[in-house]
Amino acid sequence: MPKYNIQDLRNVAIVGHGDAGKTTLADHLLAKAGGSRPGSVKEKTSVFDYDETEKDRGHSIDSASAHLSYNGREINLLDCPGYPDFIGESVGGYNAADLVLVCVNASAGIQVNTKRSWFLGVGGQRARAIVVTKCDMAKGKLADVLGQIRDTLGDRCIPWRAPEEVGDFSEAWTEAVVEVDEGLMERYLDEQEISADELAKTAGPALAKGTVVPVIFTSGEADEGLDTLLDFIVELGPSPIAAARDLVNAQGEEAEDIGADPDAPFCGVVWKVQVDKHVGKIGHVRVLRGCLKPADQIFNIRAQKKEKVGHILRMQGKEQTEVDGAIPGDLVVLLKVDSLRVGDTLAATDLGKSVKLIQGPAAMYRLAVTPQKRGDEAKISEGLGKFAEESFTFDAYREATTGEQVIAGMSQLHLDVVLRRLKERMGLEVNTAKPKVPYQESITGNADGHYRHKKQTGGRGQFAEVYLTVAPSEPGAGLSYEWAIFGGSIPRNFEPAIEKGVREKMALGIIAGFPMGDVIVKVTDGKFHDVDSSEAAFKMAGGRAFADAVSKARPAILEPIVKLEITIPGHYMGDVSGDLNTRRGRIQGMDQVGEDQIIQAEMPLAEAADYARVLTSITSGEGSFTMEHSRYEPVPRDIQAELVAKFKPSADDD
Repeated sequence: MPKYNIQDLRNVAIVGHGDAGKTTLADHLLAKAGGSRPGSVKEKTSVFDYDETEKDRGHSIDSASAHLSYNGREINLLDCPGYPDFIGESVGGYNAADLVLVCVNASAGIQVNTKRSWFLGVGGQRARAIVVTKCDMAKGKLADVLGQIRDTLGDRCIPWRAPEEVGDFSEAWTEAVVEVDEGLMERYLDEQEISADELAKTAGPALAKGTVVPVIFTSGEADEGLDTLLDFIVELGPSPIAAARDLVNAQGEEAEDIGADPDAPFCGVVWKVQVDKHVGKIGHVRVLRGCLKPADQIFNIRAQKKEKVGHILRMQGKEQTEVDGAIPGDLVVLLKVDSLRVGDTLAATDLGKSVKLIQGPAAMYRLAVTPQKRGDEAKISEGLGKFAEESFTFDAYREATTGEQVIAGMSQLHLDVVLRRLKERMGLEVNTAKPKVPYQESITGNADGHYRHKKQTGGRGQFAEVYLTVAPSEPGAGLSYEWAIFGGSIPRNFEPAIEKGVREKMALGIIAGFPMGDVIVKVTDGKFHDVDSSEAAFKMAGGRAFADAVSKARPAILEPIVKLEITIPGHYMGDVSGDLNTRRGRIQGMDQVGEDQIIQAEMPLAEAADYARVLTSITSGEGSFTMEHSRYEPVPRDIQAELVAKFKPSADDD
């Protein structure tokens, strides 16, 4: 078991915008504590950016962890990617860490993913601090950077042991810290002296509750502020004991504090999953309470499955070290636990609840994929499913209406990286396209249909005649089928064949080749022949009688309407609302949260296919949205005419 104590552990995630120097900072912190030469992103020797794709691109794609010892404390560092395309990795880091360092490039200031990384932690029980990086490149401008931070993220962002050029914020620091202690607050308001020791003891709880957000100024490559940052982590950063985590039920309610008791039954959360073509599934686990040892039996709450722990490993970048156990706060790796997926709660027994997670943004970009090689469909589906198990922001599913395999992620780049890994790990290549819109056909009126099928060959002939009616049904009802023949004009044993013919026609579509739903079909009359009638003949007659009725029942094409919740900085409101109007969108409501505008809107799914790209372009990457299905509505007449004109039914679709 580890030789350090739980109160001496610090789990720290480093997040922020791309090119903020996060990986460089992490490499130099490791070197500072260990007295070694720091790794380098430029020289492709970084401890954290070890994947070949990361080395090629020169920036992080996956989160990575390493550990160091400093002043009697054990610190786990988690370096998270900075580009919005890979923000799912930052979500994992948030779920593993107790302290989050949001990095701000001193020259560039607040950027798109700075704010996204910051707001991930709002209400998420994570202490946060701001680390201004690359300060050696912005001498004389640090006060301006601090001003932008405070204007954008709030005036609780206060310097901690800062350079003289940013000014004196000691009074603001005191006022923010004493908020968490009623006695100190009363003394402060009475203008009594608060000692440095009292402030130091109270600063940690203030950080944990968010009444103060320390701002530390650093430069990794220039070796500036690194000791200050390490001192901050060990002096003010919360230990696992001080960092609260909750268990919640399936509805996210009935919160129950997990605690960090090493003697309690084990509980942990899977914050990252990797699938290696040689090793198999690799699960990164944050131990929350209890201890974990090799050969322990654990229970996966989501999968409802028992698993046996094999080797327990600790990561140092890509290097693995086997350990004989883990205590609350430890970040460890489990191999070949097949049921794991990112976000899973593991426990000694079925708790009936799961760890409350910080959730990532919804996937905004979608592509349909088809195999380049025939016969690879099942392998591709399985491979994409494994990638979905690794990510908070990637999904893969089969669209039920169109039958397409669809992948969803944060951007084109995000999906490009997934598909590159599909090729590298599994040798599978795909073609991509925009997903088809799952249109449906329906009717808006009542009508009668009839078909007489008669075919005479040299031997036994074919005969069946069917009369039926159609009428619209309630949305979502599907087919309502009724046998209304009395007197034996068609024997009852042919009823299943007629219904099969109707259902097959519904699946194929009548006017434009889209599935039909929500229709009432009543078979009212017909004729049969003792010798020539058969199930095949009545199947054909039933389907074609149905098509005849539909063609006279004012058929319509329905399109899916989606609900959008769009989050944008307020100054983009005019451009975004104008674009919505061009897409047949309808704004349903608006709210303001801080500087952001939240727009509730509806839009046809056909118009939303490229909305992720368009919104990114309009808002310079600052906008995001969520989307969910609402209902089906008839398409405009001109669009229906286009879709009908494109339909080319086969000469004999029966």
